[in-house]
Amino acid sequence: MSPFEGVKRRFLAKIRLRSPLARRFWMPLPCQSLIRNDEVINHERRSSVKLATFLHENSEQWGFVWADPVTAELRIVEPGLAEAALAGSGGGTSGYAASRPSFLGTWPGTLADFLALGDEGMAVLDRLERFLARFASQSDATILDTISHAVADVELLAPIPRPRLCLGLVTNSPSFARANPRIEHLNLFPVAHQRPQGTVVGGGAAVLMRNGHHDPLMSFNVELGVIIGRGGREIPLNEAMRHVAGYTNVTDVAGTYYYGRVPGNAGRGYSLPAEYGDWFFQATASWGGKIADTLCPVGPFLVTKDEVGDPYDLLVYTRQDGRQRDRAHTSATILGVERVIQWYSSFATLHPGDILHLGTMGVDGLAIPREVVERREVVLESEIEQLGVLRNPVQVVPVGERVPFDRHPSYAIRRAAQEPPTDAATWHPDDARHVFTAFGNHIGAPGEGLPRLQVPRFFTGPASSLGADGSRVVLPARATVVEVTIELAAIIGRLASDVDPDDAESYIAGLAPVVSLCDESFGDAVAEPARLGERHIPAVYGRWGDGFNVIGALEPQSGRWRGRRMRLDSGDESISGSTDDYLDGAAEMLATISAVTTLFPGDVILLGRTAATLRLPVSGGVVAGEVEGLGRVRAEIVRASAGGATDGEASA
Repeated sequence: MSPFEGVKRRFLAKIRLRSPLARRFWMPLPCQSLIRNDEVINHERRSSVKLATFLHENSEQWGFVWADPVTAELRIVEPGLAEAALAGSGGGTSGYAASRPSFLGTWPGTLADFLALGDEGMAVLDRLERFLARFASQSDATILDTISHAVADVELLAPIPRPRLCLGLVTNSPSFARANPRIEHLNLFPVAHQRPQGTVVGGGAAVLMRNGHHDPLMSFNVELGVIIGRGGREIPLNEAMRHVAGYTNVTDVAGTYYYGRVPGNAGRGYSLPAEYGDWFFQATASWGGKIADTLCPVGPFLVTKDEVGDPYDLLVYTRQDGRQRDRAHTSATILGVERVIQWYSSFATLHPGDILHLGTMGVDGLAIPREVVERREVVLESEIEQLGVLRNPVQVVPVGERVPFDRHPSYAIRRAAQEPPTDAATWHPDDARHVFTAFGNHIGAPGEGLPRLQVPRFFTGPASSLGADGSRVVLPARATVVEVTIELAAIIGRLASDVDPDDAESYIAGLAPVVSLCDESFGDAVAEPARLGERHIPAVYGRWGDGFNVIGALEPQSGRWRGRRMRLDSGDESISGSTDDYLDGAAEMLATISAVTTLFPGDVILLGRTAATLRLPVSGGVVAGEVEGLGRVRAEIVRASAGGATDGEASA
């Protein structure tokens, strides 16, 4: 019997002991199976660390991974417990009685908060680990019993289980252009999508396919995950690696739900009829299938960059049920870590714990037919050399059944389920974790090449793109023209999953006016002839800058959103519109998105631009917008100078 079959049998035996509810919706693989015996850490040769986040007694903890010196069992050491135990060890006869070791004293509560300490924090952690290794070797190895947990005894989460940013690149491998005669050159900027927190799960957690998301097929591949340590804005290329904490495996999973929603298109996989062929809907169908709950396993650990060495010289393996599906190499990327960090930070701030995953390096989208997924347990396996092995079982949720929030494989969703509903009186843009924006959602869109469809177009964006009323919006130094719109926003009141269209209004806490900016300089960077994604993605990225969507006060949901006048003013320029110009409202958008993706309390749905739009030169000024019955919202626009400061004085 192969080692994998042994793991599989133990896994299935464990499942049979559980209740039907747990068996159906939450079946983590044994944590011991996440690392093979030949992956045990050797402390005699290590100078850097593997970091993990886990649940112990329903509490989120983090630590560094250690192999027990006697049993070789993998354990996770909590730094705070380790420092306290070392300080109190041995009594008056200890060799450390007069000089107790001291490290950080108080350790951050989450791994993301620890990463914010930067290289200084890593240096202290490394010193603690080295000291602990000597202490266990020379003095008392039983200290491990009180400061660590066996990996097999805890629920291993993604290293950053609730990432603020989870940015995934697409078409970033030379293989996309290598044999395609239609591609004459490549634009060297990322084409990427943003994943919400509910997509991220750790090793062993179930990948759920609900509402037929796997019909007629699902697909997956392994990608290199980059975890940001030190945050920053306007990061130069030659400084980018200083902002990287380490690397991890990311399994990029996708399904076909939104393709199947197209009338007459069920069962056609990743193909669309001609009338649904515009890039914005193609991206909605493709990326909407990636942002579904649990479809982004990450882990098992964060491996620090010093341990990895050259991130472009690692072998990559993708397996299904232990059988190899693909082999690749991390050098097979068009844009590397440095360029992605430089590009993103040119318009938005990177924060500790942000995750960037760089796209497939081999075959894109390894397909698994519906019949295989439904017939037996399928286990997805991703491995990048030195980063360990990430394994996740796939489970099909029968159509019509709901996944209990308190038993959900996604830790972020379980946490959000414990939160109170959104309070309209106290809600602030900082409370949002996700922003969903409609595109082509106004009566003038057909004239712009976006015909009305029965399935709305939408994209997920970073919550940092929201700003509070009166905010100063700093545009990049390269910006010359900005498109400004007055829009309608809906704020989600409670955890929303698989929402019935007839009940969608009850999930909305209220409405608010939004002044939204789109920096047109992204389009200036496109060299033609360009691929569709390169040509059209600037309309999405242009709204992603820090605070580019300035949102006014939240008014409790009154039930009427149509028939409200809208107005936008900037200096001597003014334009008016109406919420009647929208094709779909927040309820329709919510029902569409929540079919596979859970929205959190405080999240924002932007109904998108209408004809009430101004194109303004970036010379500094104040823009004010108003939606009838919802009040006014005001934004001050300035532009950063080449040195990172701002120029342009505000004018009334």
